[in-house]
Amino acid sequence: MELQQLRYFVAVAETEHVARAAERLHISQSPLSRQIRQLEDHLGLQLFERIKQRVRLTPAGRDFLEQARELLSQAERIEERARQVGKGEACSLSIGYCEGVIHNGRLPAALRRFRSTHPRVKLKLSAMRSGEQIDALERSAIDVALLYNLPKPNESLESRLLTSEPFVLALSDDHPLAARETLTPSDLDGMPWIALPKSLNPAARERFLAACAGCGFAPDIQFEVAHVSTTLGLVSAGLGLAIMQSSMRRMRPPGVVFKPMDWLPLLVEIHVLWRARAQTAGVRYFLRALEETEAHVVMAEA
Repeated sequence: MELQQLRYFVAVAETEHVARAAERLHISQSPLSRQIRQLEDHLGLQLFERIKQRVRLTPAGRDFLEQARELLSQAERIEERARQVGKGEACSLSIGYCEGVIHNGRLPAALRRFRSTHPRVKLKLSAMRSGEQIDALERSAIDVALLYNLPKPNESLESRLLTSEPFVLALSDDHPLAARETLTPSDLDGMPWIALPKSLNPAARERFLAACAGCGFAPDIQFEVAHVSTTLGLVSAGLGLAIMQSSMRRMRPPGVVFKPMDWLPLLVEIHVLWRARAQTAGVRYFLRALEETEAHVVMAEA
Protein backbone atom coordinates (compact mmCIF):
# COMPACT_ATOMS: atom_id res chain seq x y z
CA MET A 1 0.00 0.00 0.00
CA GLU A 2 1.43 3.35 -1.07
CA LEU A 3 0.78 6.82 0.31
CA GLN A 4 -0.18 7.96 -3.18
CA GLN A 5 -2.99 5.38 -3.23
CA LEU A 6 -4.23 6.73 0.10
CA ARG A 7 -4.26 10.28 -1.29
CA TYR A 8 -6.26 9.07 -4.29
CA PHE A 9 -8.67 7.24 -2.01
CA VAL A 10 -9.23 10.30 0.21
CA ALA A 11 -9.86 12.52 -2.82
CA VAL A 12 -12.48 10.13 -4.21
CA ALA A 13 -14.08 9.72 -0.76
CA GLU A 14 -14.37 13.49 -0.25
CA THR A 15 -15.77 14.26 -3.73
CA GLU A 16 -17.84 11.06 -4.07
CA HIS A 17 -17.04 11.34 -7.74
CA VAL A 18 -14.13 9.78 -9.64
CA ALA A 19 -14.06 12.43 -12.38
CA ARG A 20 -14.03 15.33 -9.90
CA ALA A 21 -11.37 13.61 -7.80
CA ALA A 22 -9.24 13.12 -10.92
CA GLU A 23 -9.61 16.80 -11.73
CA ARG A 24 -8.54 17.75 -8.21
CA LEU A 25 -5.52 15.42 -8.42
CA HIS A 26 -4.61 16.56 -11.94
CA ILE A 27 -4.63 13.03 -13.34
CA SER A 28 -6.80 11.11 -15.77
CA GLN A 29 -9.90 9.30 -14.57
CA SER A 30 -8.81 5.88 -15.82
CA PRO A 31 -5.56 5.53 -13.79
CA LEU A 32 -7.37 6.88 -10.72
CA SER A 33 -10.05 4.19 -10.99
CA ARG A 34 -7.35 1.57 -11.48
CA GLN A 35 -5.48 2.70 -8.35
CA ILE A 36 -8.66 2.53 -6.26
CA ARG A 37 -9.39 -1.00 -7.49
CA GLN A 38 -5.80 -2.07 -6.74
CA LEU A 39 -6.13 -0.65 -3.22
CA GLU A 40 -9.36 -2.56 -2.63
CA ASP A 41 -7.76 -5.76 -3.96
CA HIS A 42 -4.75 -5.25 -1.70
CA LEU A 43 -6.92 -4.72 1.38
CA GLY A 44 -9.38 -7.44 0.43
CA LEU A 45 -12.45 -5.29 1.05
CA GLN A 46 -14.82 -3.00 -0.84
CA LEU A 47 -14.27 0.67 -0.03
CA PHE A 48 -16.92 2.20 -2.31
CA GLU A 49 -20.39 1.47 -3.57
CA ARG A 50 -20.77 2.44 -7.24
CA ILE A 51 -24.10 4.19 -7.87
CA LYS A 52 -24.42 5.40 -11.45
CA GLN A 53 -21.92 8.27 -11.85
CA ARG A 54 -21.24 8.62 -8.11
CA VAL A 55 -19.45 6.54 -5.50
CA ARG A 56 -20.15 6.30 -1.81
CA LEU A 57 -18.12 4.87 1.03
CA THR A 58 -19.08 1.52 2.45
CA PRO A 59 -19.03 1.14 6.25
CA ALA A 60 -15.57 -0.40 5.89
CA GLY A 61 -14.60 2.54 3.65
CA ARG A 62 -15.69 5.09 6.25
CA ASP A 63 -13.55 3.37 8.86
CA PHE A 64 -10.61 3.21 6.49
CA LEU A 65 -11.01 6.91 5.56
CA GLU A 66 -10.45 7.98 9.15
CA GLN A 67 -7.27 5.91 9.41
CA ALA A 68 -6.05 7.00 5.97
CA ARG A 69 -6.38 10.68 6.91
CA GLU A 70 -4.50 10.05 10.14
CA LEU A 71 -1.71 8.23 8.33
CA LEU A 72 -1.36 10.92 5.66
CA SER A 73 -1.25 13.61 8.33
CA GLN A 74 1.49 11.71 10.15
CA ALA A 75 3.41 11.29 6.88
CA GLU A 76 3.25 15.06 6.31
CA ARG A 77 4.58 15.70 9.82
CA ILE A 78 7.43 13.25 9.24
CA GLU A 79 8.33 14.92 5.94
CA GLU A 80 8.25 18.39 7.49
CA ARG A 81 10.34 17.21 10.42
CA ALA A 82 12.90 15.70 8.05
CA ARG A 83 13.13 18.96 6.11
CA GLN A 84 13.63 20.93 9.32
CA VAL A 85 16.34 18.54 10.49
CA GLY A 86 18.05 18.81 7.12
CA LYS A 87 18.04 22.59 7.43
CA GLY A 88 19.21 22.43 11.04
CA GLU A 89 15.92 23.94 12.21
CA ALA A 90 14.74 21.00 14.31
CA CYS A 91 17.41 18.69 15.64
CA SER A 92 19.48 18.14 18.75
CA LEU A 93 22.94 19.56 19.39
CA SER A 94 25.17 18.39 22.24
CA ILE A 95 28.01 20.71 23.25
CA GLY A 96 30.87 19.98 25.64
CA TYR A 97 32.65 23.01 27.07
CA CYS A 98 35.45 24.06 29.39
CA GLU A 99 35.00 26.65 32.11
CA GLY A 100 37.08 29.27 30.34
CA VAL A 101 34.69 29.67 27.42
CA ILE A 102 31.99 30.69 29.89
CA HIS A 103 34.22 33.19 31.68
CA ASN A 104 35.27 34.96 28.49
CA GLY A 105 31.65 35.17 27.36
CA ARG A 106 32.14 33.47 23.97
CA LEU A 107 29.85 30.50 24.57
CA PRO A 108 26.95 32.48 26.12
CA ALA A 109 27.12 34.99 23.26
CA ALA A 110 27.23 32.25 20.61
CA LEU A 111 24.32 30.40 22.23
CA ARG A 112 22.27 33.60 22.30
CA ARG A 113 22.89 34.16 18.59
CA PHE A 114 22.29 30.50 17.73
CA ARG A 115 19.05 30.34 19.71
CA SER A 116 17.70 33.47 18.03
CA THR A 117 18.06 31.92 14.56
CA HIS A 118 17.38 28.26 15.39
CA PRO A 119 14.94 28.22 18.33
CA ARG A 120 13.70 24.68 17.65
CA VAL A 121 17.07 22.99 18.05
CA LYS A 122 17.25 21.00 21.29
CA LEU A 123 20.47 21.94 23.07
CA LYS A 124 22.39 19.88 25.60
CA LEU A 125 25.37 21.43 27.41
CA SER A 126 27.94 19.46 29.39
CA ALA A 127 30.85 20.92 31.36
CA MET A 128 33.84 18.60 30.82
CA ARG A 129 37.61 18.46 31.03
CA SER A 130 39.42 18.58 27.71
CA GLY A 131 40.25 14.86 27.74
CA GLU A 132 36.65 13.96 28.56
CA GLN A 133 35.40 16.07 25.67
CA ILE A 134 37.72 14.40 23.18
CA ASP A 135 36.57 10.96 24.30
CA ALA A 136 32.90 12.01 24.19
CA LEU A 137 33.34 13.49 20.70
CA GLU A 138 34.92 10.31 19.37
CA ARG A 139 32.07 8.25 20.87
CA SER A 140 29.50 10.64 19.33
CA ALA A 141 28.27 11.49 22.83
CA ILE A 142 28.71 15.19 21.96
CA ASP A 143 28.72 17.02 18.63
CA VAL A 144 31.02 19.94 19.41
CA ALA A 145 33.84 20.34 21.94
CA LEU A 146 35.11 23.64 23.35
CA LEU A 147 38.32 22.77 25.11
CA TYR A 148 41.80 23.87 26.18
CA ASN A 149 43.97 21.01 24.97
CA LEU A 150 43.77 19.56 21.47
CA PRO A 151 44.32 15.85 20.85
CA LYS A 152 47.04 14.50 18.59
CA PRO A 153 46.35 15.09 14.87
CA ASN A 154 43.39 12.98 13.81
CA GLU A 155 41.86 12.92 10.33
CA SER A 156 38.42 12.24 11.75
CA LEU A 157 38.40 15.49 13.76
CA GLU A 158 38.63 19.13 12.70
CA SER A 159 39.45 22.09 14.90
CA ARG A 160 40.24 25.77 14.96
CA LEU A 161 41.46 28.22 17.57
CA LEU A 162 38.53 30.05 19.11
CA THR A 163 40.15 32.43 21.62
CA SER A 164 43.58 33.24 22.98
CA GLU A 165 44.19 35.50 25.97
CA PRO A 166 46.98 36.15 28.49
CA PHE A 167 47.03 35.20 32.14
CA VAL A 168 46.65 37.72 34.95
CA LEU A 169 47.67 37.42 38.59
CA ALA A 170 44.88 37.18 41.18
CA LEU A 171 45.64 38.28 44.75
CA SER A 172 43.69 39.52 47.76
CA ASP A 173 42.94 43.23 47.90
CA ASP A 174 44.85 43.55 51.19
CA HIS A 175 47.95 41.73 49.93
CA PRO A 176 51.19 43.75 50.23
CA LEU A 177 51.55 43.63 46.43
CA ALA A 178 47.98 44.72 45.71
CA ALA A 179 48.83 48.44 45.71
CA ARG A 180 51.64 48.06 43.15
CA GLU A 181 50.90 49.31 39.63
CA THR A 182 53.17 46.73 38.07
CA LEU A 183 54.76 43.56 39.36
CA THR A 184 58.01 41.88 38.40
CA PRO A 185 58.83 38.17 38.55
CA SER A 186 61.12 38.73 41.54
CA ASP A 187 58.15 40.12 43.51
CA LEU A 188 56.49 36.72 43.32
CA ASP A 189 59.43 34.51 44.18
CA GLY A 190 58.62 32.17 47.07
CA MET A 191 55.05 33.42 47.44
CA PRO A 192 52.34 30.85 48.35
CA TRP A 193 50.26 29.82 45.35
CA ILE A 194 46.96 28.14 44.56
CA ALA A 195 46.92 25.97 41.43
CA LEU A 196 44.94 23.31 39.63
CA PRO A 197 45.63 19.77 40.88
CA LYS A 198 48.63 18.35 39.07
CA SER A 199 46.74 15.07 38.54
CA LEU A 200 44.18 16.83 36.32
CA ASN A 201 46.77 18.03 33.81
CA PRO A 202 50.42 17.18 34.56
CA ALA A 203 51.58 18.76 31.28
CA ALA A 204 49.95 22.08 32.14
CA ARG A 205 51.61 22.07 35.57
CA GLU A 206 54.99 21.47 33.97
CA ARG A 207 54.44 24.31 31.47
CA PHE A 208 53.49 26.67 34.29
CA LEU A 209 56.54 25.82 36.40
CA ALA A 210 58.84 26.05 33.38
CA ALA A 211 57.44 29.47 32.44
CA CYS A 212 57.89 30.71 36.02
CA ALA A 213 61.47 29.43 36.12
CA GLY A 214 62.18 31.07 32.79
CA CYS A 215 60.99 34.37 34.23
CA GLY A 216 63.20 33.93 37.31
CA PHE A 217 60.89 32.95 40.15
CA ALA A 218 59.58 29.78 41.79
CA PRO A 219 55.97 29.60 43.05
CA ASP A 220 55.34 27.80 46.32
CA ILE A 221 52.15 25.81 45.48
CA GLN A 222 50.43 25.20 48.81
CA PHE A 223 46.86 24.52 47.68
CA GLU A 224 45.45 22.54 44.76
CA VAL A 225 41.90 23.48 43.74
CA ALA A 226 39.87 22.25 40.77
CA HIS A 227 37.24 25.02 40.55
CA VAL A 228 37.72 28.71 39.80
CA SER A 229 35.13 29.85 42.34
CA THR A 230 36.96 28.00 45.13
CA THR A 231 40.29 29.39 43.97
CA LEU A 232 38.92 32.93 44.11
CA GLY A 233 37.61 32.28 47.61
CA LEU A 234 41.02 31.17 48.81
CA VAL A 235 42.69 34.10 47.08
CA SER A 236 40.32 36.58 48.74
CA ALA A 237 41.13 34.95 52.09
CA GLY A 238 44.79 35.75 51.51
CA LEU A 239 45.91 32.12 51.32
CA GLY A 240 47.86 32.52 48.12
CA LEU A 241 48.24 33.88 44.61
CA ALA A 242 46.79 32.36 41.44
CA ILE A 243 46.90 32.91 37.71
CA MET A 244 43.69 33.17 35.70
CA GLN A 245 42.62 34.08 32.20
CA SER A 246 42.45 37.84 31.76
CA SER A 247 38.71 37.85 31.02
CA MET A 248 38.10 36.89 34.67
CA ARG A 249 38.63 40.57 35.49
CA ARG A 250 35.11 41.27 34.22
CA MET A 251 33.63 39.25 37.08
CA ARG A 252 35.02 41.62 39.74
CA PRO A 253 35.00 39.03 42.56
CA PRO A 254 34.91 40.67 46.01
CA GLY A 255 38.22 40.86 47.87
CA VAL A 256 40.28 40.04 44.77
CA VAL A 257 42.37 42.26 42.50
CA PHE A 258 44.04 41.35 39.23
CA LYS A 259 47.45 42.41 37.99
CA PRO A 260 48.86 42.03 34.46
CA MET A 261 51.68 39.56 33.86
CA ASP A 262 52.78 40.62 30.38
CA TRP A 263 56.15 38.99 30.95
CA LEU A 264 54.70 35.49 31.55
CA PRO A 265 55.00 33.53 28.25
CA LEU A 266 51.74 31.61 28.68
CA LEU A 267 48.37 32.00 26.99
CA VAL A 268 44.91 30.58 27.65
CA GLU A 269 43.87 29.02 24.35
CA ILE A 270 40.41 27.61 23.75
CA HIS A 271 39.74 25.51 20.66
CA VAL A 272 36.55 24.30 19.01
CA LEU A 273 36.62 20.68 17.85
CA TRP A 274 34.12 18.64 15.82
CA ARG A 275 33.85 15.43 13.81
CA ALA A 276 34.86 16.09 10.23
CA ARG A 277 32.72 13.39 8.62
CA ALA A 278 29.61 13.75 10.76
CA GLN A 279 28.99 17.46 10.54
CA THR A 280 25.23 17.96 10.82
CA ALA A 281 23.37 21.12 9.86
CA GLY A 282 23.08 21.94 13.56
CA VAL A 283 26.86 21.76 13.98
CA ARG A 284 27.43 23.94 10.91
CA TYR A 285 25.04 26.60 12.16
CA PHE A 286 26.58 26.59 15.63
CA LEU A 287 30.11 26.94 14.21
CA ARG A 288 28.84 29.86 12.17
CA ALA A 289 27.37 31.42 15.31
CA LEU A 290 30.77 31.09 17.01
CA GLU A 291 32.46 32.80 14.06
CA GLU A 292 29.94 35.62 13.94
CA THR A 293 30.21 36.11 17.70
CA GLU A 294 34.00 36.23 17.52
CA ALA A 295 33.92 38.75 14.68
CA HIS A 296 31.52 40.93 16.69
CA VAL A 297 33.75 40.74 19.79
CA VAL A 298 36.90 41.61 17.79
CA MET A 299 35.15 44.67 16.31
CA ALA A 300 33.93 45.75 19.73
CA GLU A 301 37.39 45.43 21.25
CA ALA A 302 39.15 47.21 18.34
